[in-house]
Amino acid sequence: MSAIEQTKSEVTKSGLSRRHFIQAAVATGVAVPLSQMLGGCSSGSGSDKTVFRVAAQEQEGPAAPWMSKGGSLGILSAVGAWLIDVAPDGTLKPSIATKWVGSDQGKTWTFTIRTDAKFHDGTPLTADDVVYTIQSHLNPDNKSQSAGRLGDCTSEGIVKVDEKTIRFDLSKVNGNFPYAVASSNYGLLIMKNGEKGDESWVTKMNGAGRWIMVSHVMNEKTVFKRNPDYFDKSRRPAFETMEQIQYVSQSAAIPALKTGELDSIHLLNGLEAEALPESEFYRTTVATCGGLHMHMRCDIGQLTDKRVREAIALTLDREAYIKGVMGGYALVANDSVMDSFPTADKSVPQRKQDIARAKELLAEAGVPNGFKVTLQSWKRDDIDKFTQFVKSSCKEVGIDVTVDLDGSDGGGARWYAYSVYPSVKGSKVENKGEWLASEFGIAEWAGRPTPDEYLAREWFSSGDWNPAYLDAPELDEAIIAWQSALSEKEKKKASSAIQKASLVHTPIIVAYNEIRVSVTSNKVKGVEFNQQGAVWSTGKNA
Repeated sequence: MSAIEQTKSEVTKSGLSRRHFIQAAVATGVAVPLSQMLGGCSSGSGSDKTVFRVAAQEQEGPAAPWMSKGGSLGILSAVGAWLIDVAPDGTLKPSIATKWVGSDQGKTWTFTIRTDAKFHDGTPLTADDVVYTIQSHLNPDNKSQSAGRLGDCTSEGIVKVDEKTIRFDLSKVNGNFPYAVASSNYGLLIMKNGEKGDESWVTKMNGAGRWIMVSHVMNEKTVFKRNPDYFDKSRRPAFETMEQIQYVSQSAAIPALKTGELDSIHLLNGLEAEALPESEFYRTTVATCGGLHMHMRCDIGQLTDKRVREAIALTLDREAYIKGVMGGYALVANDSVMDSFPTADKSVPQRKQDIARAKELLAEAGVPNGFKVTLQSWKRDDIDKFTQFVKSSCKEVGIDVTVDLDGSDGGGARWYAYSVYPSVKGSKVENKGEWLASEFGIAEWAGRPTPDEYLAREWFSSGDWNPAYLDAPELDEAIIAWQSALSEKEKKKASSAIQKASLVHTPIIVAYNEIRVSVTSNKVKGVEFNQQGAVWSTGKNA
């Protein structure tokens, strides 16, 4: 049996847990018979025409600006407004900032902000609020999860020029700095001057975005009402109310979509999406550079030898997995975060399955008969499938992989515990079974419009989210070259160096870049999600 066949078999046997089904019914507030949930018959009762209901991922932590984690993006994107918005196609759009310009070769950035924006409590949004927001994230006492993306920015370098102008004097050249303060860095929504961005913020969610929070129960449901004073009239929602309902498994939301209790599901498996009838539902896709990143510790444990890490990478039949398990809804990646961007060096050879070479590498590393290792992450549909694929693939070269997935309430509560944060170069932190303290693990990364956040936080040796603890000077140098590159030629040269160093060391396996799939009822037209899964447009009733 091939690795792909074994993957399908294991996923079919494990299926969705009883908890997933119960949670799906409770979240929507409707009693759906188990037989119907398993069989999937459609009744099409139709949702309230004034309400848009969407299935959202469960939260790994509070939907608070300083504490932003996976699953909270949908909530923050509803209530928040950023200096700049990132559209589904990855382009930057004006928001609180109406324009921005770089000078001194990208070391200084000046933003002009609008004067007609208001917080949900009616207070005008000012330049002081913008300065306070960014400085609050840079304050180490606040332990902001978004601070690592602002590496070139210092608190002293944020200058209020006048009531409409903010200037950022960076510590070094950064041609992509506007992306750092855009909505792709979703914790950086503009906060009211003096308000805390910790868990206390969740009680009011006083943002300046398109939706106003009405009620919120973490990992159950968040209800919003339309903001009639939202500054961009062209993007004011068509619906009066939006409900985001959290699901452990997006597959478990399918029955509620079929019965009309939901209008849309995002991040659904492509094959499951295709199984829904086009007469009732439409699919939308967003190509991203996101997906699952499987790290291997370079400083402790059994994966410190780069030959072992490369051997694991060579066991994977990426194209077969994308075709057979993902239904083609992904693009093959080459173990770096540069592959899906226009500046990628396409002459760098694509890594492919090579079992014979993998066995040779293991023999050279002194483990010709393989070894035992535990692969850890948290329980989610795509991670379930991918871990079984890795387990089956590694078995072909004698590596015995035990899969340990966190299935706790909240989705990844143990995996993203952040008891170790930030990851510290040279610390040799022990394996604690969580993202930044695991020998062999998987994290899910949403799409980004540029690779800068991945590079600065995940791949740089002193990055705060460097789960592999790799210390490779040539990779660091290439990343610095990328950050300072201003021309396409310079960026492509830096990208090539990053790609090659990533293949040499293989600290992280990136097997594919996902094409995110959403399915929406034909009764609601024009629903769009961005690369990270946030609702860009709720559309309108057909």
